[in-house]
Amino acid sequence: MFTSCPKKILVLAVVLLLTPTLSLAKTIQFKDKFREVETAGSDITSLSVRNEGPLLAVIRREITGVGDPRPSGKLFPSSDITSIEEMVQAINQEPKAARLTIEKTRAIEFDPGQDGQVVDMHQLYQSLLSPLSTINLPVLTSQSPVKLAQTNSLGINELVASGESNFSGSSKNRSHNIKVGAAKFNGIILKPGEEFSFNKFLGDVDAKNGFLPELVIKRTGVVPEFGGGLCQVSSTTFRATMNAGLPITERRNHSFAVKYYAPQGTDATIYPGFTDLKFVNNLSSDMLIWTRVEGTKLFFDFYGTKDDRTVEFDGPTQYDKKSDGSMKAAWTRRVRLNGAVTEQVFKSTYLPPALFYPVEQATTPNPQAIEPT
Repeated sequence: MFTSCPKKILVLAVVLLLTPTLSLAKTIQFKDKFREVETAGSDITSLSVRNEGPLLAVIRREITGVGDPRPSGKLFPSSDITSIEEMVQAINQEPKAARLTIEKTRAIEFDPGQDGQVVDMHQLYQSLLSPLSTINLPVLTSQSPVKLAQTNSLGINELVASGESNFSGSSKNRSHNIKVGAAKFNGIILKPGEEFSFNKFLGDVDAKNGFLPELVIKRTGVVPEFGGGLCQVSSTTFRATMNAGLPITERRNHSFAVKYYAPQGTDATIYPGFTDLKFVNNLSSDMLIWTRVEGTKLFFDFYGTKDDRTVEFDGPTQYDKKSDGSMKAAWTRRVRLNGAVTEQVFKSTYLPPALFYPVEQATTPNPQAIEPT
């Protein structure tokens, strides 16, 4: 067991200023995270405000065994020091125990837990002294005290797939409806073979259920109704389902391309009583749906037990794009499972926005439409 210590960040800042004879450029990497750093190329001839005082001598003696606090060496720019500090802070994490509490077939409390990890500052220092141009960031790990699989007997053991969308630029009412709508799906547990219906779990869309009036697309045009913006939730669900490789039994695209759902072809519109989004949980385990909002990003996370399926995509590809905002799109998915390949192709046709809302093209431009000539 270990805990991350803020003092280590301070040590890193000082160590980088003290580091002698470094190559002029280094790449520090950890999994999919990268940082490029360069030395300034000038010798340290005097102590800066950042590293003056007795603390410098203590740190230098502890790390290098040298008592002289005024070495000559290459100096990292403060921006690079800050960049590495940010990387370390993002990587360091405490181990957390998983939690799952279920009431009446629905999860009311959930935390997948996490293993702990912390950057090995001593090893990082040694790597910075080396002539290597690429450094694999040394990280120490510790196990979560309680694994997710230990919290249940339903096979809800791991993250299977996630879906994500961004509703940046949404009005206050639209953002509100997205958050209220997403909460309706938080904690749903699907049995193996069970079909998911978005409208079934959504329930009534009215003021009594917490929704506010906002614009929705109808055949007669774009008009304010309770729950406007819920298609952000259904589109995010659709993306998670695509990534999970689950069979999709019903999906329809929007009448025209909307900026919130770019890239076009990855959206799914719903309207209770008329248009639904449906898929089947064909995992061997139960599947938990957990939603979260981080800033203006919405996430749908599916938890269960992974099998040997692989998921491949072609697209989404947009074509027949016109200056009036109309276009077509195609998104193909191939799922390989138990030696069989299942392909689903989702085709979308988007009409000119002006057919529904004359000012829509000016206020909500389609980022993937071609410019008029």
